[in-house]
Amino acid sequence: MKTIAIFCGYALPHLGGIERYVDNLSKQLVGLKYRVIIVSSNYDNFKTIEEKDGIINLRVPIHGLFKGRYPLINHFSKEYKKVINELNKYKIDRIIVNTRFHLTTLMGAKYGKKNNIPVYLIEHGSNHLSISNKILDWFGEKYEHALTNKVKKYVDKYYGVSEDACKWQKHFKINSNGVWYNSINRFDKDINIRKNSKKVTILYAGRILKEKGIEDLIIAFNKLENNDIELLIAGDGNYLGYLKNKYENEKIKFLGKTNFDELIKIYSKANIFVHPSHYPEGLPTCILEAGLMKCAVIATPNGGTSYFINGKNGMVIKTQNELEKSLKKLVNDKELTKRMGEKLHETVVNNFTWEVTTKKILNDMDV
Repeated sequence: MKTIAIFCGYALPHLGGIERYVDNLSKQLVGLKYRVIIVSSNYDNFKTIEEKDGIINLRVPIHGLFKGRYPLINHFSKEYKKVINELNKYKIDRIIVNTRFHLTTLMGAKYGKKNNIPVYLIEHGSNHLSISNKILDWFGEKYEHALTNKVKKYVDKYYGVSEDACKWQKHFKINSNGVWYNSINRFDKDINIRKNSKKVTILYAGRILKEKGIEDLIIAFNKLENNDIELLIAGDGNYLGYLKNKYENEKIKFLGKTNFDELIKIYSKANIFVHPSHYPEGLPTCILEAGLMKCAVIATPNGGTSYFINGKNGMVIKTQNELEKSLKKLVNDKELTKRMGEKLHETVVNNFTWEVTTKKILNDMDV
């Protein structure tokens, strides 16, 4: 049995795009009879070694400082040595590390180099991360460059989850070897997609952060002169309280943290999905999910959306004014909304499913 080890800063149940990418890829690999080992940080007193659904989870101990945002590995702990000893039990054929700036990436890349295992790095972003503090952001960028230069010594090939992610690697003098798209599972086959016909339902789903541009969407929504509309905002994050206190009313509803099954039902009824993010995205899973469920999508170009949303299957916007015009156009033209949703559905099914992406990854790794 071939063995693939995947290193990431966090793994499920920690929520995020990278975590879901790793989880879905791992499940596909297990289904194809590969052994998968996920090495991530132990951010919440989980078992150090645990096997679930055919996936071996190894969790390295971390220090308490910044553990919710940036895990700092405790290399001197007995649990860390326990993880290394467990890794050494397996003949690992390939190593995948996620992002350049997590210390688990450096750990995985070094382990691969030491043991003559090919290492493949996946880029998930398209710009430097920001915490909206110029001084801290400056230090963060310097740190990211320094860590990337270390990681580059041990990595064999580089990929990105979108074209934008691949382009971003050039900022660090890295030439990408190709795209391993963020993807989704074909869950639409078992869902009755029935769009809201009485009113236009507009949806945002994802983390509730200032950088995600949710307030821009709310402002645009409030300018619509239409009574038969509603805005649903699903997700959790540090900006939720502020937005909820300021904007929640009969037309604008905050759903909070929403599990996947509930979210899919919301997608199935929503007419328009808006992703107004200013965040350095890789390729947002929520856009693919919305497309699969035949929502018309309005999105900023962050994360490579402009490479597959082309005006026929959705709208790419860059400014607040463009957001307001696009939203107004779709709200007032239900036929256009329906056509765009169906076109985007075709795009997602043909290009962005885990069956397609996993096959490409295995071919590129020649394993």
